[in-house]
Amino acid sequence: MNASKLFTAVAALVLAGSAFAADAPAASTAVSAAASSLSVPAVTINQSRSRSDVSAEAVEFVKNYKTAFAVQLEQYKN
Repeated sequence: MNASKLFTAVAALVLAGSAFAADAPAASTAVSAAASSLSVPAVTINQSRSRSDVSAEAVEFVKNYKTAFAVQLEQYKN
């Protein structure tokens, strides 16, 4: 009897999850429609950067990176 209750509960959760997943495109459409009716700035993503540019930026970031602890030590030192 307990196994059948468990199976029924799992089936109900799966069906509920698929129902929510079916509503997701409609929700995103509603959000984009609401955002277009408001004066919300559009975000454009520029993907024209090459892999070497991104790698150089990452290397530069790692060279100059300081942990939060190191920043706090500098603040206390001054």
